Amino acid sequence: MRPISFLCLLLGSLAVLAQQPMTLEQCMQLAQERNLDLRNAGLDADLADKAHETAYWSFLPNLNGAATHGYNWGKTIDQYTNTFATDRVRTNNFYLSSDVTLFQAGRKHKELKQAALDEQASVKALEALRNDISTAVVRAYLDFLGMREQVSAAAAQSAATRGQASITQDLLDAGRVARADLLDIQAQLAQEEYTEENLRIQAEQAKLTLAQLMQLTPEEYAAFDVAAPPISDLTLSEPTATEAAVLEQVISSNPAYAQAALSEQSAGLGMGIAKANALPSLSFNASLGSGYSGRNIEGVGLPVQDGEYLIGTTGDGVPVYAPNFTQATRVKSFGQQLDDNLNESVGFTLSIPLFNNMRNRHAVAQARVQHEKAKNAVLKARNTLQVDVQNALTAQRGAYRQYVSAKLARDAAAESVRMADERYAAQAITATDLNLAKARLQQATAQLISAKYSYLMAAKALDILQGLPVTL
Repeated sequence: MRPISFLCLLLGSLAVLAQQPMTLEQCMQLAQERNLDLRNAGLDADLADKAHETAYWSFLPNLNGAATHGYNWGKTIDQYTNTFATDRVRTNNFYLSSDVTLFQAGRKHKELKQAALDEQASVKALEALRNDISTAVVRAYLDFLGMREQVSAAAAQSAATRGQASITQDLLDAGRVARADLLDIQAQLAQEEYTEENLRIQAEQAKLTLAQLMQLTPEEYAAFDVAAPPISDLTLSEPTATEAAVLEQVISSNPAYAQAALSEQSAGLGMGIAKANALPSLSFNASLGSGYSGRNIEGVGLPVQDGEYLIGTTGDGVPVYAPNFTQATRVKSFGQQLDDNLNESVGFTLSIPLFNNMRNRHAVAQARVQHEKAKNAVLKARNTLQVDVQNALTAQRGAYRQYVSAKLARDAAAESVRMADERYAAQAITATDLNLAKARLQQATAQLISAKYSYLMAAKALDILQGLPVTL
């Protein structure tokens, strides 16, 4: 991820935090931006992209150059004059070389295809990890909303009982009820307040879990809250999707399955690459070189006679002399030597693997095993998705039936409490009877909330599996 892009995401995250409360979409976005595993997955995708580019450029010839500058002392043969040198000699060498593979049993083409598949697989791995993070955030978000709704219901129940306790106190003062009735109401109030506080603690823990997924700082957590969508008024519909239809949609769009399938294709190409290494290869090479030597000298001007020297005698014993010529010399110029010493070469190289300690055969066998493992990974990914779809559909259907039953139970319990309040005010029932009616209402309300959020969680899990947008 480039630094500028990351800075923009970070500034966007801070802007989101400044706009409290946060929606589910904002929570998922922030959790993804701050997740280090997701960042590393993005870097893995960048590496795979570079590997793909490397495989593409490998079809072109390479070109390498070299240059040397050195001095030699002692007796040696100068490579450019082919004479002995005993004094210090400066030498320079320059080289250019290039080679290109002409035939390698299709290895480079397979490597290019494999690199492209690996790049696509890394992108799918990034998307799969993003889905995992989204699923965790959705679960934590709904858990927090559910606990907060249960807190609100418990608080309303406590408030109603608190009002009932006040009425009972007035009735006791008027001598219309026994003190035991007030004690029953107060005991019920204490129990409801305890339940309310316990639910508040659970709601705070659910909020903390969500904040930890988003990696909020203590300062951010202090101001953190979530938006409350109108879930209370949500009308749930009975699930009608079939397992086969959902699974087909999931397999066609799920990145985890796509990653496994791409990896299986890559492993198949790996077998071809391993086999190509055991076949002959043909390459073409060319080189260009030149150099300079401090021993490479040339004459300057015309030779000048400098006396004579004895070369022998005639048959009569008369000495024979020859003229002695000398000529000034200088080291050939750098440019002249580079022209004189220029050399070129071209050639073909045929490489035939005859015996390499069984490495090629073992490499093919290992590639075949890796391919089989990749096939198993595809089957495992499909089986995992099938289990996830089955669990989500079963949970959604079960939660819907629970919701319908719990709603009927809650409505009946609410009506029962209303009538119990009237009968208690008319002293037709005791405080114990009233408390039992309220306890049933509290239990039915909790069950209704639990079923509703279980339904939502299963529905959102299916949306994520199918690659659908996740909203509330």
